[in-house]
Amino acid sequence: MFKLYKNNVSYFIGVSLFIILFDLVIVNSVLFKENDQLLTIGISIDFVVVIPLLLYFLIYRNLNKKIIAILPFALLGYIALVLIIPSTGQGTLEVVKYTLIPMELMFLCYEIYKIYQIIINFRRNITVGSHPIETLRKSLEATFSNSKITSLLVHDASVIYYALFSWRKKPYLRTASTSFSYHTNSSWLITILILSKILLIEGACVHILLMQWSHTVAWILSLGNIYVIILLISDYRAMCLNPILVSKQEIRIQYGIQMLSYIDIDNIESVSMIKFEKLAKKDLKTSITPLVIEPNVLIRLKSKITVIRLFGKRQMVDHVNLFLDKPHEFQVECHKLIG
Repeated sequence: MFKLYKNNVSYFIGVSLFIILFDLVIVNSVLFKENDQLLTIGISIDFVVVIPLLLYFLIYRNLNKKIIAILPFALLGYIALVLIIPSTGQGTLEVVKYTLIPMELMFLCYEIYKIYQIIINFRRNITVGSHPIETLRKSLEATFSNSKITSLLVHDASVIYYALFSWRKKPYLRTASTSFSYHTNSSWLITILILSKILLIEGACVHILLMQWSHTVAWILSLGNIYVIILLISDYRAMCLNPILVSKQEIRIQYGIQMLSYIDIDNIESVSMIKFEKLAKKDLKTSITPLVIEPNVLIRLKSKITVIRLFGKRQMVDHVNLFLDKPHEFQVECHKLIG
């Protein structure tokens, strides 16, 4: 299934690029000047209809998305047409614009309805002491059938929440659970400060240099740097607010925004303190490790579990590597429960 999906993505990119390049050649040819009205209609169909439909049939349909989801790409196609079609053909584009307006209004109504559904589901799922991001995940899963979309939306919401709205929040704790922090003794804060400094100072220098060539590229790069800094801040705030929670039934692992999973106590084979060594290539697919930080605890599992990683990616693992401020206490607590 995954191989088929990758092939479809490749086909879509290849065919779309061919159509775009072919149309650009036509636009800049003598033929367009002689038949501008007819060719403008043909090129408009390519950008507004053909490419979005290719996206739906090759990719979106496999993700169980509705065909209405391609409407924003039809709008992007129209914007591209405005930029590439010469002034002689702009009059014909007015027909395309007035055709798209009701379709985009329909899409807007659909999105408003989806937002309303999310709010209703969020209010239904929210309870005293519940985790806001987990509640949002449940609400989105009830609204959207596709888990990839849900995971990505939850990831983006987490970044915004932890970076902007979490500064007065207290760490998330559960009754009858023992908490273990992992941010106090790690080098992650220092790493974030160094990376942020590099991105700000060197990013500003690169921005000034790129402005001499392209304002658009310069701003895209700078906005990308800002996003990475926000991502790093969000990750550290999530670390401060989400200690590892150990209860009689399970271990809740939320390591910043880098990983989230629940491990049943009965599924734990062993918990050991380690001196981390670079994983072999064969072990990378079934192990998960925090970014940059050298782990000091290894949890071996009897059977694989699903871990949600950065950007909502899911991975099946049977080895979980963690850095903890008090690894020995964590090991003792787990051994008590494992028996």
